[in-house]
Amino acid sequence: MKLKELIQKCSELLGLELSRSYFQATSQPQNTYIDKLVACFDSVYEELFRDYASPLRRTVVQSADGVVDLSGLRLNKVVSLTDGEGRDVPFRYSDNALSVGRQGSFNLCYSRLPDDVAWDEEIKLPAPYLSDRLLTYGIMREYLCTVGDWSAAGMWDERYRTAITAACSKTTSMRLPVGRWW
Repeated sequence: MKLKELIQKCSELLGLELSRSYFQATSQPQNTYIDKLVACFDSVYEELFRDYASPLRRTVVQSADGVVDLSGLRLNKVVSLTDGEGRDVPFRYSDNALSVGRQGSFNLCYSRLPDDVAWDEEIKLPAPYLSDRLLTYGIMREYLCTVGDWSAAGMWDERYRTAITAACSKTTSMRLPVGRWW
């Protein structure tokens, strides 16, 4: 689903009655409602990447002075940092860098934040079990919180949390009753 289609669905659920021409444009139109909805999308989209499903990336990084520069990466968090022989390397976070205290080449495994999504671009969800419906619930919750409709925001928050719980729970596991072997 494209960002503009998702925003159109949310605006219809909210009853905003925005012009159809806004959603036929190839770039984001200037409208305060659309700006708020896109900001809410950005917040929910980043939340999904940060808290629920973040794709892992691996790369080789260099340290010449005991500091690994991370400015070119959209880093969420470091999963592991190892040397060439696979041993864990202790590190500390600093501003757009990791302090490792020694020189060398290191293998970095990290989770990544999402790229910005353009108005006419497909939304790439971080995991296949997350859906557009879940994004819609989250955007509705955020939007209603920003406009101060707390009771409706609570309803959408409940739907959002229920959908995340359902999406993140394992459906393939079976629970068997404890048997007795005698």
